[in-house]
Amino acid sequence: MATGGGQVAVSDMTGAVWLIDPQTLEIRSEIATGQGAVWALALSDDGLWTGGNDGWIRRWSPEGAPLGTGAGVPEPTLTNPRGAEVFQACAVCHTLTPDDGQRAGPTLHNVFGRRIGTAPGYDYSDALLELDIVWTPQTVSELFEFGPDAYTPGSRMPEQRVPSAADRAALIEFLETATR
Repeated sequence: MATGGGQVAVSDMTGAVWLIDPQTLEIRSEIATGQGAVWALALSDDGLWTGGNDGWIRRWSPEGAPLGTGAGVPEPTLTNPRGAEVFQACAVCHTLTPDDGQRAGPTLHNVFGRRIGTAPGYDYSDALLELDIVWTPQTVSELFEFGPDAYTPGSRMPEQRVPSAADRAALIEFLETATR
């Protein structure tokens, strides 16, 4: 579920997304994303972003028309294609550079060494602001090993885990390069 731009978006395991009027709870439009289970949604005034089981990010108009795929997804690099691939699920909510601004989550630019809840311009949950975590390769790995519900309880980050230690290591290596 995501809110923004005067709408609510909800999705399910089939890949369907419904844009709902928050006042009347009427379905404004239904989108068949064609990407399998949708595990990430972000809404803004100019559209909807979905990230799903197929590993692609898709952008939709506020009315539910497709606007393209792959936006905001870094191209896999020759040195770390697996890390870039794992990051695709994160790219729905997070950017890598300060120029790309905020999405549903804060930019990850210069994330390593930064205290949790301190990226400029992002409205963090009170629960997250009370945590005493500095983002390091180890803390990022633990976040995705245990999941946000366990590691950062009360945050608005959707439950995303990366069970494979090799995939977590690839993601961290990618982030160490891409977020500088």
